[in-house]
Amino acid sequence: MLRQNITQKQTQKILPKIVLNQNILAIPALALDNLIKRELELNPMLEEGAETDTDQEKLQEEITEPTQDSDPEEETFNSEDEYNWDEYFENETDNEPYYQSSGDQEFDRNNIKEEQQSMYDNLIVQLHLCEIPNRDIFTGEEIIWSLDNDGYFKESIETVLEDLNVKKINTAYSNSEFTEDDILRVLEYIQMKLDPPGIAARDLRECIIIQVKRSDVNERMKDLTIKIFSDYFEDLKHKRFEKLAKELDIKMDDVKEIFEFIHKFNPKPYSQETGDEAGYITPDIIVKKIDDKYEIYLNEKFTPSLRINRTYRDMYSNRKKNMDRETKEYLVNNFNKAKWFIDAINSRRDTMIKIMEAIISRQKEFFDNNGEGLKPVFEKDIAEDIKMDTSTISRAVKGKYVQTDFGIYNLRSFFSNSIAKNDGSGVSSIEVRNKIKDIIDGEDKSNPLTDLEISAELAKSGIRIARRTVAKYRESIDLPIAKQRREIIN
Repeated sequence: MLRQNITQKQTQKILPKIVLNQNILAIPALALDNLIKRELELNPMLEEGAETDTDQEKLQEEITEPTQDSDPEEETFNSEDEYNWDEYFENETDNEPYYQSSGDQEFDRNNIKEEQQSMYDNLIVQLHLCEIPNRDIFTGEEIIWSLDNDGYFKESIETVLEDLNVKKINTAYSNSEFTEDDILRVLEYIQMKLDPPGIAARDLRECIIIQVKRSDVNERMKDLTIKIFSDYFEDLKHKRFEKLAKELDIKMDDVKEIFEFIHKFNPKPYSQETGDEAGYITPDIIVKKIDDKYEIYLNEKFTPSLRINRTYRDMYSNRKKNMDRETKEYLVNNFNKAKWFIDAINSRRDTMIKIMEAIISRQKEFFDNNGEGLKPVFEKDIAEDIKMDTSTISRAVKGKYVQTDFGIYNLRSFFSNSIAKNDGSGVSSIEVRNKIKDIIDGEDKSNPLTDLEISAELAKSGIRIARRTVAKYRESIDLPIAKQRREIIN
């Protein structure tokens, strides 16, 4: 039997205005710049230019005071609180979201370098310029397309061979059989003829050996270096200088020269994550010390001021006069979006400045001492100072940087765990990392300190942490273990 029941339930919805505020607060300066440009294109209500005081007062009146002589049916469009949010969200799904992650963000091409030729295209062009048979070019193209992003050839010969014998169908080579010897021969040709040196190596050892063979150094140095990589790679990796000198019957000065020679080579011959491909940091906040006071500015170099277009605002004000429902809905929808967007940017500005003021207040010693003396501070401390939620602080500092008179810092670097000292006071974990780096920088390079010895050095300054904690912090700042930091000192 079918029954009808009437029930009541409470549901919680986040208004789009709040969602927009949160999203805009989370994005860094460059992403905000592009977001504003896109919104200017999508919303005719928005235009560049600062609002005057009169404009702002009129705008507030238009939002808070409904037009007189309006009938109940039209009240839906007079107040944002009365708006049909379900319909709003349904309409929004057809458009791009207000915010995309940095990985999806399409940046203005004026702010980034010209797109360069890819590694694969570059190598294939080089291959076609070589005076080799077309059959070898066909094989070489398959090898090149098998390289990883660092330029290494890590595919198995069998896999490449299978692909070649599949792709040869309906080509000039459909009646010929490719072999492993064909692939190995063309692979060696690519390694020795195409640039950069080291391309298409199968591992680090082969990568460096290829670069050594193609270098201009004397033959004796080449032979010694290749022999070390071929026969004594583990001793090389662990810097067993004395053993290498004894096995090769050479002097320590020769070993030192070989190591200096090796350091000139690139372990990633065609890395697409280094060099010119690396991005540039754009600070979101600028802090300057003027007359013993810290002035805080938001980096709005590329961010235009926004206001409601006066023509459309007048249409919105007169929307009760001879205007069909569809036009009214269009005006209200875009008017609300524009107003929320402007409010969200202003809210972001105020929140970022408040957070930076609280950080400076908590970390005054750090700013006074040009980057030294960072104290343990938690996000909840800043949240309490400015009376906001901790999640808001976390969202606001993520992926953002501040430019100071002594360098650029990630906002998250001002928050760290506290490590207790012998006197009962606390020290930031970031300060501990810096102390570890200072200890390693000042160590005897011929006899580097172990993690246990570094722990003992820290204890002398009142910081007691275990050896494994030292190892964790050392690895976090990309410093190798003691035996790999060893150098030959004359």
